[in-house]
Amino acid sequence: MTRLVRTGAQLPELLAEIARTVSDSLGYRTVVINLYRREWNDFVVSTVHGSEEARRVLLGEVQQVSDWEPLLDMRFLQRGAYVVPEGEIDWDEHGASYKPDLPASSDPNAWHADDALFAPMRGADGQLLGVLSVDEPISGRKPTGDEIDVLVAVSEHAALAVEAAQEAARAKANRDALERLLAVSASLNGSADTNDLLEHVCTAISDALGFEKAAVQLLNGDGYHSTVASVGFAEGENNGAPITADQLERLLQPEFDLAGCSLIPHAEARRLLPERPAGYRSVLDGRGPHAWDNDWLFVPLHDRRGRRIGYIWADDPVDRLKPDLERLTILRAFANQATTALEQASQFEEIQNAYEHHRAVIDASPVAIVDFELDGRVRSWNAGATEIFGWTAEEAIGRVSPTVPPDELDFFLENMARIGDGLTVRDLDTRRLHRDGSSIDVSISAGPIRDAHGTVIGAVALLIDVTARKRSERALVASESRKDAVLRAALDAAVIVDHEGLITEINPATEETFGCTRADLIGKRFLDVLVAPAYREELAAVLASGTGPLIGSRVEISALRSDHRSFPAEVTITRVDVSDRLLFAVSLRDVTKRRERDERLREVEAKYRTLVEQVPFATYVTELGLPVRRRYMGPQIESLLGFPASSWLEPGFLMSRVHAEDHERVLAELEETHATGQEFRSEYRLIDADGQVVWVLDETAAVRDEEYRPLSLQGFLVDITDRRRADEDATPASLSALLPAAR
Repeated sequence: MTRLVRTGAQLPELLAEIARTVSDSLGYRTVVINLYRREWNDFVVSTVHGSEEARRVLLGEVQQVSDWEPLLDMRFLQRGAYVVPEGEIDWDEHGASYKPDLPASSDPNAWHADDALFAPMRGADGQLLGVLSVDEPISGRKPTGDEIDVLVAVSEHAALAVEAAQEAARAKANRDALERLLAVSASLNGSADTNDLLEHVCTAISDALGFEKAAVQLLNGDGYHSTVASVGFAEGENNGAPITADQLERLLQPEFDLAGCSLIPHAEARRLLPERPAGYRSVLDGRGPHAWDNDWLFVPLHDRRGRRIGYIWADDPVDRLKPDLERLTILRAFANQATTALEQASQFEEIQNAYEHHRAVIDASPVAIVDFELDGRVRSWNAGATEIFGWTAEEAIGRVSPTVPPDELDFFLENMARIGDGLTVRDLDTRRLHRDGSSIDVSISAGPIRDAHGTVIGAVALLIDVTARKRSERALVASESRKDAVLRAALDAAVIVDHEGLITEINPATEETFGCTRADLIGKRFLDVLVAPAYREELAAVLASGTGPLIGSRVEISALRSDHRSFPAEVTITRVDVSDRLLFAVSLRDVTKRRERDERLREVEAKYRTLVEQVPFATYVTELGLPVRRRYMGPQIESLLGFPASSWLEPGFLMSRVHAEDHERVLAELEETHATGQEFRSEYRLIDADGQVVWVLDETAAVRDEEYRPLSLQGFLVDITDRRRADEDATPASLSALLPAAR
């Protein structure tokens, strides 16, 4: 089934191969694929592998979504599939159904003719793509749980294959539309007749984008829009009264804008234009949320000055679906082509030449479009090519394509020669070089450019960057190994727990931390084997709901080692949402040593605080940088200067109490200490709470790290007022004693 995902087969052939593979590999005689149709919001039996009778009864049968609801009821859900036992559903009232001719059996495990087994096929976004139905097991018995698991896994891969085929079909349609867009762009020089060019645009929109009806309507001098080109309308068919410029303005609301197009639900259009009489009614409506329902699709046309000159109207999509963003983007490009046609016919104030319009369309393309000489030299290089490959147009034009790796140059030139012979290259997967030297995975389609005489004069190539897709494919292969490497390298214990609380994976750090082997833990209840009883109830609530304040938070709990000894641990629970179930990644860190270290630190700090608060001077700790910011001030400061210790923690408080005559000197000394970390020793005056002068001795030393960088400053203040006064009192007596000797 994995191989089928990569085959790139068309959807009908792919579904037939899927059904055959399921029948041959899993042993069911009848395999039915019910494919969901977005345009009708229903299911159609698109593939039947089995007997002719089964094919006759089932193939092409259509069932509504409501018909499937009782079959996909939760009471039938077993391991991802729906097992409907005999007697639960009245198949006669359920529409067309196939009942195999099976012998009756009294064995309760025997498969009954009215038993049914369905496996949903869901896309990557969870949307239902279809239902895989199997019947008539060759074994004649009801499937076991393991057999159901295999069927569910196969249905998931089948869904990938269906989704890939549908996406490939959409991508091909968009590529074809872009190629048609290029053809229209190349034909702009072929005619100067406005109507002829616009008819060409309408035809291209119808053919390339799948709208049965398309029309170009231009604003005339009376303020109305009149049809100048159309395709798909029968002669005399009612396509509505002309829309005025004011009515168009009311319709083109911002909420309806998609890629420059306005897609308006019919009810909204009638609400905006209640006075407008009934006009054209779509004939290719579908049913359901994705379907076309008489919607209004307008693409406004503007001249180069931004003035609205008309619009393109598209209706009746052949697939009966609302167009997606890519189709609307291409439709917008076709509208640009219509504008170009009008400009070429001198309908605008200024005329641009065909090459400029050609370049505008190409530069607006979401893919790289490159024009080559037949010898491989680049002639034109659009903005998409610059975005993908890094080279500007000035750097690329005139040289052999700089994106071609040297070892692929011969192959590149061989393809150019084939194109020169008139051949077209489509969907070539290869690698090209970015300007920075890195490799880019690309898908290339290229074809010849002919002159007016049909001679091939060059080649144009469309290059789509598929690096992300290729990278995701490679990443998928490597994801398991990366996961194992991360788990093994983690220093913390890492445990993966499923929605039932069972351990599904651990890393080596878990074995080392808890003293258990991987075999001891896998499949065991996480809370029972690794968490102390006091914390189990709180964590169980988190694992049951998958929500709460503890998700993503780091909290401390008591964990259990294998010998049932508890130890403190920090735990973080992260929710992991996967497609089919809920998982939790639990990280646990043993904080026993950190607790012991914190306790020792608190003891040391208490001893230090007790010591410094007994000394007869005020100690302090100061942060580096001015203004002075104390981190700690000893309580002795209050008896020394009258202010509480908390006041000294305010930035700048110290300098506000320094005596005016000492202020400049002390500030200069502090600036040098804070800048260099050198020791500070100074005597200066402070003003206490009573306004009295107090002399202090201030000594400071830097606390440094292991690289001798200052981290903070520690020091003390000592009251030296008495000594200073004694020194001042002693000075006059000394001078008097010296006077007689001097005489």
